[in-house]
Amino acid sequence: MKQKPLWLKWVLCAVPAVIAALMYFLLPLFPDFTEKVISGGIFRIIAFPLEWIISILPFSLTEAVVVLCIPLLISLLTIWIIRIIKSKKRLITIERGCRFVAWCLTLALLIFMIMHGGNYSRKTVSELMKLPDRRYTAEELYTLTADLAKKASSAREKLKEDENGCTILSVSLSDYLLLADDCYDNLKEEYPFLKTGVWRVKSVALSHLWSYTGTTGVYCPWIGEANVNTDIPHHEIGHTATHEIAHTMGFAKEDECNFLGWLACSVSNNPDYEYSGYMQAYIYCSNALYKADKELWKKAAAHRSEGMLRDLKQTNSYWESFEGEVMETSQSFNDSFIKANGVESGVLSYSQMVELMLKFYDKSGLLN
Repeated sequence: MKQKPLWLKWVLCAVPAVIAALMYFLLPLFPDFTEKVISGGIFRIIAFPLEWIISILPFSLTEAVVVLCIPLLISLLTIWIIRIIKSKKRLITIERGCRFVAWCLTLALLIFMIMHGGNYSRKTVSELMKLPDRRYTAEELYTLTADLAKKASSAREKLKEDENGCTILSVSLSDYLLLADDCYDNLKEEYPFLKTGVWRVKSVALSHLWSYTGTTGVYCPWIGEANVNTDIPHHEIGHTATHEIAHTMGFAKEDECNFLGWLACSVSNNPDYEYSGYMQAYIYCSNALYKADKELWKKAAAHRSEGMLRDLKQTNSYWESFEGEVMETSQSFNDSFIKANGVESGVLSYSQMVELMLKFYDKSGLLN
């Protein structure tokens, strides 16, 4: 059998990268096509079965891969070097090794674009949910923020507390994470695009170390796994879990996942998730209101319960203990990654959920 010429082997090796590049540059120009064919078609066909299978594993496969990655790479590199030394045709052995690495990288890039990168170019949540599009006043932001504070305070009254008066989960952590995808059940009839193959959100064993990077959750696009840092204060876990599930549904933008995570928590009929969603939403909206009008911020803040204040203090103390160069470097990398995918605001995009919440409250008639 006649072998393919070497140049053709390298051309074929580049094909996945070329397809990924075409997706990166062309999909933003065709959001309707991206919505129907990529996010609503190819992504679901590939991602949902994989997500379901990965959910069977009781541990974080993402974490296992990260932990084993360095020793595995060192082992493979050592084997390759030994083969080169022993080989009578060293140039051929080197070329094959380089081509294998190139194949791995180009395929990884294509899988990323299918499982996550392409979803940056789909229709926005505002379009899918037919939310209004207008500017909002500081008074309307106050109405939203005050309502979130009231609902968070109300939900918190049903929760357990630790010896310091801070909220703790009402059920075991493992049971709690199993309930995360159920939070979307009450939304699926009205918003059929909110579907996922994930039924188990994974707790990260090295969560405490994750906190040094400022990371609360991670969606791994290559395997469709939702991971949560469970060392963080308990009231942050629920919203983080529903946020990561939104990524598994094909939503890439952080503000949209923050918004969908809150929405799922708010209709979950589970006080732990309700409080987590309202609390995190309050924090984002409160920060925005503080910048817009400090007097209105004070009025909204007056609706916080004593329990909320203790939880907010706990959150600030927790994250302050991890501040340093590691967190700064990690956040800088995350900022660059988000910007590279076409979101100019980078990590600031997380807080842009406030605009989506204003639009949703407006559509629901809650800003009057």
